[in-house]
Amino acid sequence: MRGLILFFLVFAEIFPWGLRGHRVTARIAENHLSEKARAAVEVLLKGDSLARVANEADHLRSDRRFACAAPFHYASVDDGNTYKSSPKSPKGDIVRALIYFENVLRSEKAPLTQKQMALKWLVHLVGDLHQPLHVGRSGDRGGNSVEVLWFDKKTNLHKIWDSEMINDQELSYTEFADFLDKGTGATVSSLQTGSYADWADEAPVVRADIYTCHGKDGCCKNAAQKCRDETTGFSSASEFTPKLEYAYVEKQRALMERQLYRGGIRLAGVLNAIYSGSPSASEKLAAEIRKELKQNDTAVADCFDRATEKR
Repeated sequence: MRGLILFFLVFAEIFPWGLRGHRVTARIAENHLSEKARAAVEVLLKGDSLARVANEADHLRSDRRFACAAPFHYASVDDGNTYKSSPKSPKGDIVRALIYFENVLRSEKAPLTQKQMALKWLVHLVGDLHQPLHVGRSGDRGGNSVEVLWFDKKTNLHKIWDSEMINDQELSYTEFADFLDKGTGATVSSLQTGSYADWADEAPVVRADIYTCHGKDGCCKNAAQKCRDETTGFSSASEFTPKLEYAYVEKQRALMERQLYRGGIRLAGVLNAIYSGSPSASEKLAAEIRKELKQNDTAVADCFDRATEKR
């Protein structure tokens, strides 16, 4: 794993959910770490914060040797399905990657450098899991194939959710985290229950509304129509380009904020469980995946082993 660790060290100075969204989630998590978890994180990151390292996993995308890691940022779950009922890619997915990196952090045999890498990936992927289009429809690549106008600028639906709506708030990541982090102890505890698959299954439930634009934005199938108060569903196959502006932001703001907050609270819950020695909430899930695949699930481990050998 030495080559992989060196790669992370090279990118330690690079800081994009987008850059700000991942930092918001990581900052909220920092606010809810137990003393044991906080101390362990400080040792692994050598004084760096979770927010500081929250985006490092995305920078591997620029290195062709780690192309095999691309599937670990998402899962494909089509309408009417759940993560468990969906076919599992032999290349891996975000849920299986999270299970792998959690196991590395729990391992008594894994070297320090491998645990450092695992923590950085875990922080990033818990954030990705809560961006609703990272658990997306396979037909449009989680909204990447859905062209839209964002205040007259051409882009795609996935990018709107990755960064545009978050950046539109014009808050620093610390300001945004402070604004969102108002939950009570009971709320925090209830959100931390469940496995990675349970959290992934929240995305398809809210997805239909994400693919809906509003007449107040001028978002009509027929531009000549006066649909000021109507809503219009869209997809990659639509014959018109959705125009997303103020009405869309206001309609989706609560969901965006909810997902950022849940990601942070749940990241803290995972780390607290790891460093308290509590059983993993996804242990049963991992066993079910192995049974479905009829073999040990080594897609994530094999990817990083191959990438390291090439260095």
